[in-house]
Amino acid sequence: MDSSSHRLIAIVTLAFLTAVPFAFAANPRTAAAPKVPLRQAPRALPTLVVPDVLGQPYVVAEGALEDAGLAWHVSGGNGFAPAIVVAQFPKPGTHILNTGAPLVTLKVKRNPAYPQRGKPDNKSPYRGTAVRLAAS
Repeated sequence: MDSSSHRLIAIVTLAFLTAVPFAFAANPRTAAAPKVPLRQAPRALPTLVVPDVLGQPYVVAEGALEDAGLAWHVSGGNGFAPAIVVAQFPKPGTHILNTGAPLVTLKVKRNPAYPQRGKPDNKSPYRGTAVRLAAS
């Protein structure tokens, strides 16, 4: 055999010895581990406390509810900025589960000291989620 044949055999052997470990590493074989479908673990939802917005101007109540991570809507309409919040559900201080943006319902009355201009803003800019009471 001449030296070019020896070189060719050496190159092929080195290429084989280099490629084989990578082939085995790319396809690991596990020892008889059964394939079990993964189930998402149940997670506990954090709780939120509904702030007290009774007696506040509607524009202030919107900000407080948004800061608390809640959505809101005005029952019966008339969500003008100077309107006064006269009722809310859930009640202030209620502990609820954070389901995304739990929906608080507000009832407002017109504030006669200020004019109602423009269109009323009767709901939060994002979709509210269901209200679920937290376990005591």
